[in-house]
Amino acid sequence: MKLVLTKIAPFCIVASVTITPIAAYADRPQKSVETAIKAENNRWADAFKRGDYQAIGRLYTEDGTLLQPGGKRIAGAAAISKYFTDGYAGTEPDTVTFNSFEFYGNDKVVTEVSNSIVRDHDGKLKSRGKQILIFLKQSNGWKLHRDIWNDDGPLKSDER
Repeated sequence: MKLVLTKIAPFCIVASVTITPIAAYADRPQKSVETAIKAENNRWADAFKRGDYQAIGRLYTEDGTLLQPGGKRIAGAAAISKYFTDGYAGTEPDTVTFNSFEFYGNDKVVTEVSNSIVRDHDGKLKSRGKQILIFLKQSNGWKLHRDIWNDDGPLKSDER
């Protein structure tokens, strides 16, 4: 019996040290935090709809980063603003909505998994996708820290 305990005890200690931090980040944040994160999503969508890409840049942390599909990292508020300004130059702003939210984290760090739907200014569906966003609590509120997304692929002609 003593031999079994001496072999199991180290495993239990390592497992508890490893699993405890994971569990802390896998928890669901309080409703007030989820509400605050959804408000940040709404600010992002509103700025996107207005074509205010400078405002979008201000929603990110100082070293916030876009991890775009098929492209390089875009780091920093100015670079993020430029990315959207250049990408939408000469076009009417699109609209975006987010849904099917999942939240993981605590009162300092929150990961959001959600879906996005982008429509052109006439309401025509342009893309459906999914994203993972990491938000950090800053002295001035929640800010996007990492933003990664991908498209669901080609749209069917009957999708609306």
